[in-house]
Amino acid sequence: MKRISRRNFLKAMGISATALTLAACGGSSSSTAAGTAGSSAASAAATGEPKAGGTLRLCYGNPIATPGYTPRATGNALLFYLNLAYENLLTYDNDGNMVPKLATEWDVNNDENSITWTLRENVKFADGEPFNAEAVKRNIEEYQANNRTETANIAECQIIDDTHIKMMMAEPNSSTLESVGFFVYYMSPKALENPSSLDAATCGTGPFQLSEFENNAYAIYTKNENYWKEGLPYLDSVEITVVTESSTAETAFRANEYDMLQVLDMSPLVKQDLDNDGIYVAERNENGMGVGTLGLIPNSAIDGPWADARVRRAMCYAIDVDALNAAFLMGTAQMTDQWAVPGAVTYNDDINHYKFDPDRAKELLAEAGYADGFNTNIVTVSTISDMFTAIANMLDEVGIHCNIQQVDGATQNQLYMDGTWEGLMPHWTTVSPDLGLYMGRHLDYNGAYYAKGIQHPDKEMQLLEEIRRCMDPDEKHKLEKEMQAAIYDAETGSCLFGRPLMVNGSTMYKYDYVIDDHATEAFTSAWDLSACWLNK
Repeated sequence: MKRISRRNFLKAMGISATALTLAACGGSSSSTAAGTAGSSAASAAATGEPKAGGTLRLCYGNPIATPGYTPRATGNALLFYLNLAYENLLTYDNDGNMVPKLATEWDVNNDENSITWTLRENVKFADGEPFNAEAVKRNIEEYQANNRTETANIAECQIIDDTHIKMMMAEPNSSTLESVGFFVYYMSPKALENPSSLDAATCGTGPFQLSEFENNAYAIYTKNENYWKEGLPYLDSVEITVVTESSTAETAFRANEYDMLQVLDMSPLVKQDLDNDGIYVAERNENGMGVGTLGLIPNSAIDGPWADARVRRAMCYAIDVDALNAAFLMGTAQMTDQWAVPGAVTYNDDINHYKFDPDRAKELLAEAGYADGFNTNIVTVSTISDMFTAIANMLDEVGIHCNIQQVDGATQNQLYMDGTWEGLMPHWTTVSPDLGLYMGRHLDYNGAYYAKGIQHPDKEMQLLEEIRRCMDPDEKHKLEKEMQAAIYDAETGSCLFGRPLMVNGSTMYKYDYVIDDHATEAFTSAWDLSACWLNK
């Protein structure tokens, strides 16, 4: 372990945040305590005015790499890093509604396919450059130059004045507002004159800016003296240490080497230990925004067995998800078989669901010409290699013989982006009500993740376009359920994304002296530390 030196959207979509939470998180609560810690935090916050100064130390399980150039940040796991230095036009509140950030309001004109943004005044980047309509236009162009799907539907940016900009959409798309508003993080236009300057630095409007980091090891952020919120931030700095081994991270957290600790749902023993102690505050997302799933995705773009949908379906039949849940997650995981949480508005309960059926798996392999089986790979990070070894043993029973290849997080991330993995890999997905937006980031031809490693059948691509163009929420949900059936029906689905396994959330544990960090509350992998302070 590397140690650091000391220095209103869900309502429109027709989904109940509470219902989604219960399905996604098993009824877990946000900012609630293990034992009595929640009341301790409330008492601490009530002891007086916030205190300025200090360093917040977070132990985090997701790696960091070249964190300054935001178009490269294609996974939600990086949002904890991005949110420190960069900001977006809109964000979410705790009910999952879109609320202002760098934009104070917006107007969507469906007649002319446009979004007009009113930008916040008197905001500067860390280098003193003004945040204005020209800066927004420049960043949109930068994202488009990097083929980011989030900005693909913006045909033109029309500057009205410094604080107003109109974005003309190439076509009607019900996801564009959220896509552009939340997933674009703004960099200083001056810094963009030399993008390589952002390989090891940041230059945003956020409360902190990167001062030191080492790939996949640690990142140190220091106070942005140009921050637009008067009197903020309170903290002097934030230190994030990457520790992927959960028990190691737990030990260090208990020793107070860190103030906060991220624990994934795949670490149930650690969560149980910390909950039982009753002295830490546990923060969990309640609105369902950004909740993730874990699955197993084949590379169907490479000629071979995985290019055949029957083989992909055979793989799904061969996996006993209940056994995995019992063995590795103490039976606590919420299981799923499609790109949605059971009970959510886009979950299709009328399809043929996958069941553990090795005989059916063998039948499908024989139909596809692989009665004698075949050899393949499972490429995975070490933190979940035990689970994937168990999956390999299940696949072996039906004739799919897997070689486990362990890679580090940075390599895994690059394989996802390049689409060059051979065989199977873990499939991490973000689940939210807008399937066209979140699935689209993987299914689109130019998707940020996985897209180059999968097939793009006409039916699914047509459905994606229809979902994006549909402006009526009820009709959109109907189309989204058709998409679930097209991909995940156990008998007829294309199985492009393989076998979803489980909902994979995360919990932030902290000491009760950490106040107003807002971790996971609005979006599972995001926080706003601008008003965070340490009551010690």
